Amino acid sequence: MRVDAASPYEVRRSRLWTGLALALYSLLPVTAIVIGLGNLSELFLFFVIGLVFETIFVGTMLGTIRSALRQELLFAIDEQGVYLGPDQYGRPAIREQWSRIDFVVHFQGRVWTTQSIPKVVRNVGFARDGRIVTSRVMNGWRLNVKRASAAAARFGGGTQVLKAPYHGEIPREAIYTLALPPQWLAAHARPGARRLPPEVTGTPH
Repeated sequence: MRVDAASPYEVRRSRLWTGLALALYSLLPVTAIVIGLGNLSELFLFFVIGLVFETIFVGTMLGTIRSALRQELLFAIDEQGVYLGPDQYGRPAIREQWSRIDFVVHFQGRVWTTQSIPKVVRNVGFARDGRIVTSRVMNGWRLNVKRASAAAARFGGGTQVLKAPYHGEIPREAIYTLALPPQWLAAHARPGARRLPPEVTGTPH
């Protein structure tokens, strides 16, 4: 589907990709269940193990499944500012106005899933006064930088969408900031202290 470059940019939870992920991760448990059902008297253990793992998996995916059925909004750039949806760490949705955003940023960083196992994830957020003030993990989706940049430039009065440096550790707390290197800030500084107000205030139909 062709999208107008001047349109607001939105990302919603995909029913298709959520369904495919559910099917992929359910493959082994469901296979074990089917094998067990083929001969319960001798292969009952296969059935039990498959059922237990499938129940655990569906339970952990339940929130994502509900989100996909509602096609929940995960990220948006529009005339109101930048919207970041809730995440798996319990951080609530937030919408920040353009007057409080210097850059929209995307970057890779490391989070600790347990006390000893790090995981590298892709993130999107916004920066102000030399720091990334909040971000969200792009879990199950990717940022279309070209479309996001067009929306930010139009609605944010020329606000840029930039790739920020890698961060070795990203906190999972609701309130945190990540410092941007001075060299990076200097390289992306624009003439003039502040952005011009956006030229468009309405949403096209």
